[in-house]
Amino acid sequence: MSAQPTIIRELEDAISRGKPGQRGETLHRVVELFVIGALRYSEEQIALFDDVIVRLADKIEVSVRAELATRLAPIPNAPPRVIRNLASDEEIAVAGPVLTQSDRLDDATLVEISKMSSQLHLLAISRRKALSPGVTDVLVELGGRDVVLSLVANSAARISQPGYATLVRRSQGDDEVATCVGSRPDIPRHLFLQLLAQASERVRNRLAPGNSPSAYQVQVVIASVASRIAAKTAAMSRNYRSAQ
Repeated sequence: MSAQPTIIRELEDAISRGKPGQRGETLHRVVELFVIGALRYSEEQIALFDDVIVRLADKIEVSVRAELATRLAPIPNAPPRVIRNLASDEEIAVAGPVLTQSDRLDDATLVEISKMSSQLHLLAISRRKALSPGVTDVLVELGGRDVVLSLVANSAARISQPGYATLVRRSQGDDEVATCVGSRPDIPRHLFLQLLAQASERVRNRLAPGNSPSAYQVQVVIASVASRIAAKTAAMSRNYRSAQ
Protein backbone atom coordinates (compact mmCIF):
# COMPACT_ATOMS: atom_id res chain seq x y z
CA MET A 1 0.00 0.00 0.00
CA SER A 2 2.78 2.40 -0.89
CA ALA A 3 0.25 4.71 -2.54
CA GLN A 4 -1.46 5.45 0.79
CA PRO A 5 0.69 8.43 1.86
CA THR A 6 0.05 10.08 -1.52
CA ILE A 7 -3.69 9.45 -1.27
CA ILE A 8 -3.79 10.87 2.29
CA ARG A 9 -1.91 14.02 1.19
CA GLU A 10 -4.44 14.45 -1.61
CA LEU A 11 -7.20 13.99 0.94
CA GLU A 12 -5.86 16.69 3.24
CA ASP A 13 -5.40 19.04 0.30
CA ALA A 14 -8.92 18.41 -0.98
CA ILE A 15 -10.47 19.05 2.44
CA SER A 16 -8.40 22.16 3.15
CA ARG A 17 -9.19 23.75 -0.22
CA GLY A 18 -12.83 22.70 -0.04
CA LYS A 19 -13.24 22.30 -3.80
CA PRO A 20 -16.08 19.80 -4.53
CA GLY A 21 -14.60 18.79 -7.88
CA GLN A 22 -11.22 17.93 -6.39
CA ARG A 23 -12.86 16.20 -3.43
CA GLY A 24 -14.91 14.01 -5.80
CA GLU A 25 -11.87 13.14 -7.89
CA THR A 26 -9.85 12.20 -4.81
CA LEU A 27 -12.75 10.12 -3.49
CA HIS A 28 -12.91 8.27 -6.79
CA ARG A 29 -9.18 7.47 -6.63
CA VAL A 30 -9.41 6.25 -3.01
CA VAL A 31 -12.40 4.04 -3.80
CA GLU A 32 -10.65 2.58 -6.84
CA LEU A 33 -7.61 1.81 -4.72
CA PHE A 34 -9.79 0.05 -2.16
CA VAL A 35 -11.85 -1.94 -4.68
CA ILE A 36 -8.77 -3.23 -6.48
CA GLY A 37 -7.23 -4.71 -3.33
CA ALA A 38 -10.28 -5.13 -1.08
CA LEU A 39 -9.86 -8.86 -0.45
CA ARG A 40 -6.22 -8.44 0.58
CA TYR A 41 -6.64 -5.65 3.11
CA SER A 42 -6.45 -6.20 6.86
CA GLU A 43 -9.06 -4.75 9.23
CA GLU A 44 -6.57 -2.06 10.19
CA GLN A 45 -6.09 -1.06 6.56
CA ILE A 46 -9.85 -1.12 5.98
CA ALA A 47 -10.26 1.18 8.99
CA LEU A 48 -7.86 3.62 7.33
CA PHE A 49 -9.93 3.60 4.14
CA ASP A 50 -13.06 3.98 6.26
CA ASP A 51 -11.76 7.16 7.84
CA VAL A 52 -10.55 8.61 4.54
CA ILE A 53 -13.76 7.88 2.62
CA VAL A 54 -16.04 9.12 5.41
CA ARG A 55 -14.19 12.44 5.41
CA LEU A 56 -14.23 12.74 1.64
CA ALA A 57 -17.86 11.70 1.21
CA ASP A 58 -19.15 14.40 3.55
CA LYS A 59 -21.34 16.93 1.72
CA ILE A 60 -20.84 15.58 -1.78
CA GLU A 61 -23.65 15.52 -4.33
CA VAL A 62 -26.22 12.73 -4.50
CA SER A 63 -24.96 11.30 -7.79
CA VAL A 64 -21.47 10.80 -6.36
CA ARG A 65 -22.83 9.18 -3.18
CA ALA A 66 -25.01 6.90 -5.30
CA GLU A 67 -22.00 5.83 -7.37
CA LEU A 68 -20.03 5.20 -4.16
CA ALA A 69 -22.88 3.04 -2.80
CA THR A 70 -23.10 1.03 -6.00
CA ARG A 71 -19.35 0.33 -5.96
CA LEU A 72 -19.10 -0.66 -2.29
CA ALA A 73 -22.42 -2.48 -1.70
CA PRO A 74 -21.35 -5.88 -3.14
CA ILE A 75 -17.98 -5.94 -1.34
CA PRO A 76 -18.25 -8.12 1.80
CA ASN A 77 -15.51 -6.30 3.74
CA ALA A 78 -16.41 -2.75 2.65
CA PRO A 79 -15.56 0.01 5.16
CA PRO A 80 -18.26 -0.34 7.85
CA ARG A 81 -18.82 3.31 8.79
CA VAL A 82 -19.09 4.29 5.14
CA ILE A 83 -21.63 1.52 4.55
CA ARG A 84 -23.72 2.55 7.56
CA ASN A 85 -23.73 6.18 6.44
CA LEU A 86 -24.78 5.23 2.93
CA ALA A 87 -27.50 2.87 4.20
CA SER A 88 -28.94 5.66 6.37
CA ASP A 89 -28.93 8.20 3.55
CA GLU A 90 -32.31 9.87 2.94
CA GLU A 91 -31.87 9.46 -0.81
CA ILE A 92 -32.97 5.98 -1.87
CA ALA A 93 -30.63 6.14 -4.88
CA VAL A 94 -27.81 6.13 -2.32
CA ALA A 95 -29.22 3.87 0.38
CA GLY A 96 -30.95 1.33 -1.87
CA PRO A 97 -27.96 -0.62 -3.24
CA VAL A 98 -26.42 -0.92 0.23
CA LEU A 99 -29.64 -1.91 2.00
CA THR A 100 -30.28 -4.62 -0.57
CA GLN A 101 -26.76 -6.02 -0.99
CA SER A 102 -24.27 -5.17 1.75
CA ASP A 103 -23.17 -7.94 4.13
CA ARG A 104 -21.73 -5.28 6.44
CA LEU A 105 -25.18 -4.38 7.81
CA ASP A 106 -26.15 -6.38 10.89
CA ASP A 107 -29.70 -7.01 12.09
CA ALA A 108 -29.61 -4.23 14.69
CA THR A 109 -28.65 -1.68 12.05
CA LEU A 110 -31.32 -2.91 9.63
CA VAL A 111 -33.98 -2.70 12.35
CA GLU A 112 -32.86 0.80 13.33
CA ILE A 113 -32.95 2.00 9.71
CA SER A 114 -36.35 0.35 9.17
CA LYS A 115 -37.84 2.31 12.07
CA MET A 116 -36.59 5.69 10.89
CA SER A 117 -36.66 5.53 7.08
CA SER A 118 -39.09 5.67 4.17
CA GLN A 119 -41.13 2.88 2.62
CA LEU A 120 -38.64 2.79 -0.25
CA HIS A 121 -35.89 2.00 2.24
CA LEU A 122 -38.00 -0.80 3.73
CA LEU A 123 -38.67 -2.11 0.23
CA ALA A 124 -34.92 -2.27 -0.45
CA ILE A 125 -34.36 -4.19 2.81
CA SER A 126 -37.13 -6.65 1.92
CA ARG A 127 -35.14 -7.74 -1.13
CA ARG A 128 -31.99 -8.82 0.74
CA LYS A 129 -30.59 -12.29 0.06
CA ALA A 130 -31.05 -13.19 3.73
CA LEU A 131 -33.46 -11.76 6.32
CA SER A 132 -33.79 -12.85 9.93
CA PRO A 133 -37.10 -12.95 11.85
CA GLY A 134 -35.98 -9.96 13.91
CA VAL A 135 -35.86 -7.83 10.77
CA THR A 136 -38.93 -9.27 9.06
CA ASP A 137 -41.04 -8.67 12.18
CA VAL A 138 -40.36 -4.95 11.79
CA LEU A 139 -41.00 -5.01 8.04
CA VAL A 140 -44.40 -6.70 8.35
CA GLU A 141 -45.42 -4.25 11.06
CA LEU A 142 -44.20 -1.00 9.49
CA GLY A 143 -44.09 -1.83 5.78
CA GLY A 144 -46.81 -0.85 3.36
CA ARG A 145 -48.47 -3.20 0.92
CA ASP A 146 -45.56 -3.12 -1.56
CA VAL A 147 -43.11 -3.99 1.21
CA VAL A 148 -45.29 -6.88 2.40
CA LEU A 149 -45.65 -8.31 -1.11
CA SER A 150 -41.91 -8.02 -1.72
CA LEU A 151 -41.10 -9.66 1.61
CA VAL A 152 -43.40 -12.67 1.22
CA ALA A 153 -42.10 -13.17 -2.32
CA ASN A 154 -38.54 -13.38 -0.94
CA SER A 155 -37.91 -17.08 -0.26
CA ALA A 156 -34.77 -16.19 1.72
CA ALA A 157 -36.77 -14.20 4.28
CA ARG A 158 -37.39 -16.05 7.56
CA ILE A 159 -40.67 -15.01 9.17
CA SER A 160 -41.57 -15.65 12.80
CA GLN A 161 -44.91 -17.00 13.95
CA PRO A 162 -45.95 -13.54 15.27
CA GLY A 163 -44.85 -12.14 11.92
CA TYR A 164 -47.07 -14.60 10.10
CA ALA A 165 -49.96 -13.75 12.44
CA THR A 166 -49.55 -10.09 11.44
CA LEU A 167 -49.40 -11.03 7.76
CA VAL A 168 -52.59 -13.09 8.04
CA ARG A 169 -54.33 -10.17 9.72
CA ARG A 170 -53.11 -7.75 7.08
CA SER A 171 -54.11 -10.07 4.25
CA GLN A 172 -57.80 -9.91 5.15
CA GLY A 173 -59.69 -8.32 2.26
CA ASP A 174 -56.62 -8.30 -0.02
CA ASP A 175 -56.63 -11.29 -2.36
CA GLU A 176 -53.13 -10.73 -3.72
CA VAL A 177 -51.51 -10.49 -0.28
CA ALA A 178 -53.54 -13.44 1.01
CA THR A 179 -52.50 -15.60 -1.95
CA CYS A 180 -48.82 -14.70 -1.57
CA VAL A 181 -48.80 -15.30 2.18
CA GLY A 182 -50.72 -18.58 1.85
CA SER A 183 -48.35 -19.79 -0.88
CA ARG A 184 -45.28 -19.67 1.38
CA PRO A 185 -44.26 -23.25 2.31
CA ASP A 186 -43.13 -22.23 5.81
CA ILE A 187 -46.37 -20.67 7.00
CA PRO A 188 -47.52 -22.42 10.22
CA ARG A 189 -50.44 -24.76 9.55
CA HIS A 190 -52.86 -23.15 12.01
CA LEU A 191 -52.21 -19.71 10.54
CA PHE A 192 -52.64 -21.08 7.02
CA LEU A 193 -56.02 -22.48 8.07
CA GLN A 194 -56.92 -19.15 9.69
CA LEU A 195 -56.01 -17.35 6.49
CA LEU A 196 -58.25 -19.70 4.50
CA ALA A 197 -61.13 -19.25 6.92
CA GLN A 198 -61.15 -15.50 6.26
CA ALA A 199 -60.18 -15.65 2.59
CA SER A 200 -62.40 -15.13 -0.42
CA GLU A 201 -63.46 -18.06 -2.58
CA ARG A 202 -61.08 -16.78 -5.24
CA VAL A 203 -58.11 -17.08 -2.87
CA ARG A 204 -59.15 -20.56 -1.74
CA ASN A 205 -59.36 -21.71 -5.33
CA ARG A 206 -55.90 -20.30 -6.00
CA LEU A 207 -54.37 -22.03 -2.99
CA ALA A 208 -56.16 -25.36 -3.45
CA PRO A 209 -53.75 -26.71 -6.11
CA GLY A 210 -50.77 -24.97 -4.54
CA ASN A 211 -47.86 -26.18 -2.46
CA SER A 212 -48.77 -24.65 0.84
CA PRO A 213 -49.58 -26.79 2.71
CA SER A 214 -51.92 -29.07 0.67
CA ALA A 215 -55.09 -29.16 -1.39
CA TYR A 216 -56.61 -31.53 1.17
CA GLN A 217 -56.19 -28.99 3.97
CA VAL A 218 -57.91 -26.38 1.83
CA GLN A 219 -60.90 -28.62 1.33
CA VAL A 220 -60.99 -29.44 5.06
CA VAL A 221 -61.08 -25.75 5.93
CA ILE A 222 -63.75 -24.98 3.36
CA ALA A 223 -65.86 -27.84 4.71
CA SER A 224 -65.26 -26.65 8.28
CA VAL A 225 -66.28 -23.10 7.46
CA ALA A 226 -69.37 -24.36 5.65
CA SER A 227 -70.28 -26.54 8.63
CA ARG A 228 -69.95 -23.61 11.05
CA ILE A 229 -72.15 -21.45 8.84
CA ALA A 230 -74.73 -24.23 8.56
CA ALA A 231 -74.72 -24.80 12.34
CA LYS A 232 -75.08 -21.10 13.03
CA THR A 233 -77.96 -20.88 10.55
CA ALA A 234 -79.68 -23.88 12.11
CA ALA A 235 -79.35 -22.39 15.59
CA MET A 236 -80.80 -19.12 14.40
CA SER A 237 -83.70 -21.01 12.78
CA ARG A 238 -84.46 -22.90 16.04
CA ASN A 239 -84.36 -19.65 18.01
CA TYR A 240 -86.68 -18.06 15.48
CA ARG A 241 -89.17 -20.92 15.76
CA SER A 242 -89.06 -20.75 19.55
CA ALA A 243 -89.72 -17.03 19.44
CA GLN A 244 -92.71 -17.61 17.21
